[in-house]
Amino acid sequence: MTFSEYALGLSPFISYGKSEHDYFTELIGNFIKDAAMDSCQILKRKDDTKYRYIRGTRTIPQRDAKYLYTHRDSDKFSKWIWERMDESDSYDSVVDWLSNCGIADADPAIACASLLERIFLDIINASSVSQTVPKPDIDLELINEIEQKIKSLPRPTNVPVPATATDDEQKYINELYLAYADAEGLSAFSEDDLSSFPDYAEDLDERRIDFYAAETIRRGVLELGSGKLSDQFNVLKGETFDGVKDTAKRTHPNGFDHMLAVMEQAVNAPVNNYLLSSSPYWISGKIKKGVCHHLVNDGKLVWVKRRRKK
Repeated sequence: MTFSEYALGLSPFISYGKSEHDYFTELIGNFIKDAAMDSCQILKRKDDTKYRYIRGTRTIPQRDAKYLYTHRDSDKFSKWIWERMDESDSYDSVVDWLSNCGIADADPAIACASLLERIFLDIINASSVSQTVPKPDIDLELINEIEQKIKSLPRPTNVPVPATATDDEQKYINELYLAYADAEGLSAFSEDDLSSFPDYAEDLDERRIDFYAAETIRRGVLELGSGKLSDQFNVLKGETFDGVKDTAKRTHPNGFDHMLAVMEQAVNAPVNNYLLSSSPYWISGKIKKGVCHHLVNDGKLVWVKRRRKK
């Protein structure tokens, strides 16, 4: 495994959506001893160089790998991984990622630390030929310019939540009612039952806010006046679905817990192919959760699995 594969594999769970260069600084800074920080030359590299390390278009030099391995602090790194897993509720996801890498360990944080140690050892022991990577023909200044323009986009026009649910909302709301009924052991649930279950009434209000946060983006991309961006809401839906589909496939205690698990995963799922993700006005946890309700409307997600008729 390369350093880039390692960093990108763990990114959805520990990067908190930070830029590649900030993520690199935090990853390496937590891997080495505090006393070694000031003399760590790789942490002083330019942002675009750190970006390349994460993206894999440039490999970490042997001399830097040797410094990082020599001054490693496995306990510090493991503790940091544990904190990130706990804060992002991604323990199971990290365990699954390690399993896909062929690693089974009772302590995923220690396993992550050991894996990174081996990666740096591989760089140290590799020949200079294997460490040579052709310089990519990429205009990083152009990429940065594009990202800055996207970040400067104005807020999309907010779509307010109507007092009464519209026809476009009925499908995802009905799916929520099925989830509420499943959690309470009821054969059915409707709007009339909300007064008897104030927690679900509050939950429904929050879900409608999320739905319209995503609806704001759906309409917003159509109003940008660029045909090249008009498909970006579909891109966002596709990225979100890819990020949550494994969680959606798992067995959950009931439909409500199923929905909550998918929503938690959606917030943490990366949406790198969604071009507008560089702008804080065009992506957020609420928007990602709202996209899940749009996926319910599309028939891609359900909270209560139906039994097939024989």
